[in-house]
Amino acid sequence: MASGNDSRKNFEFNGELIEAGSRVETVIDVGIDPLGRKLEIPCFIFHGSFEGPTLSITSAIHGDELNGVSILHFLIHGYDHIPNNEDDFIDVTKLKGTLILIPIANPESVLLRQRRTTDGRDLNRQFPGRSNGNHSQRLAHALFSSIVPKSDYLIDIHTAPGTRINLNHVRTNFDNEICKKLARSFGTNIVLHSLGSEGTIRREATDSGCPSILLETGSSNSFQIKNVEDGLAGVLNVLKSLGMIEGEIREPNFRVLVRKSRWIRAPSGGLLHCLIGIGELVEENQLIAQITDPFGHKTDDIFAPCNGIIVSIATIPLTRTGDPLVHLVPLTKTFEHVKSILDIEDDLECKEELVNDDEGVQLDDIVFETSEKTEPK
Repeated sequence: MASGNDSRKNFEFNGELIEAGSRVETVIDVGIDPLGRKLEIPCFIFHGSFEGPTLSITSAIHGDELNGVSILHFLIHGYDHIPNNEDDFIDVTKLKGTLILIPIANPESVLLRQRRTTDGRDLNRQFPGRSNGNHSQRLAHALFSSIVPKSDYLIDIHTAPGTRINLNHVRTNFDNEICKKLARSFGTNIVLHSLGSEGTIRREATDSGCPSILLETGSSNSFQIKNVEDGLAGVLNVLKSLGMIEGEIREPNFRVLVRKSRWIRAPSGGLLHCLIGIGELVEENQLIAQITDPFGHKTDDIFAPCNGIIVSIATIPLTRTGDPLVHLVPLTKTFEHVKSILDIEDDLECKEELVNDDEGVQLDDIVFETSEKTEPK
């Protein structure tokens, strides 16, 4: 085990010097709000006692997406929310490198429980931002310029919007080998290829030389404990794989690398009755949903077009023609393996599959026309 290093340099963050072996609560200054109060982004920094990489983790860039907030709370203080005791996950005196944690990246929108910023924009389309731009651009600039140039890696945590729920999965650019390795180390069963839309923090950070991944976990406006626990385990996996903390990496019992996947859309409007759950395995031609009229008369049956696993489903029954209902990842080589282990808790050898479905599309090619125009992150 390494011994202490009194010569490690202080970490400079927005003019503040943080000593090695320290954990510090600080803020990123954004400006002044309409009531004359300081607008600040809360930030927590672990500056480890030993040399190592710098990892930034952001959550709540969309103000209604809260599971990442809980993940970072537990990462900072442990499950008891009390610092500096035996259930803490990070011992800064043993940490190799630096952690920059942004639990609430979009404070005003979190207070309003809304996805968009107070000037009606999607913050995750504004990066790297502009110091002299509109309000959202300035918020993006303050966050991006404070953390990305100092970071070797970045994880951005999101959830599905209020109309859907997502299985925990990671998205990244497979054509960047460092991003792909980082995504695989997280340990989710599903890893989706996506560059990300222009203006997203992970795309702009990656393009600027900071390899980045995105975690999708659950749905909005709540803390979903199973999603949070799995997300925290994934973050700890990344820290271990980067050599920042010690411990055994938790491997998934299967992994699917997805170039292309399928969205099953509503053939007609009506009321949606989903017959499958998130993370469920389905077989080709299996009945997975029905659409009815207001009186409950069936108007459409919806069948799985192929064998696969469900990574996202609509949660709002009110459905219009063309609405996305189910996100399905096709499985071929791993289908029987996955089928045999989904109900088994024992650790098994990981089997991996690269999916590039000829009838599917990349996430970057999808645009969902909803009331808030939710695009791929």
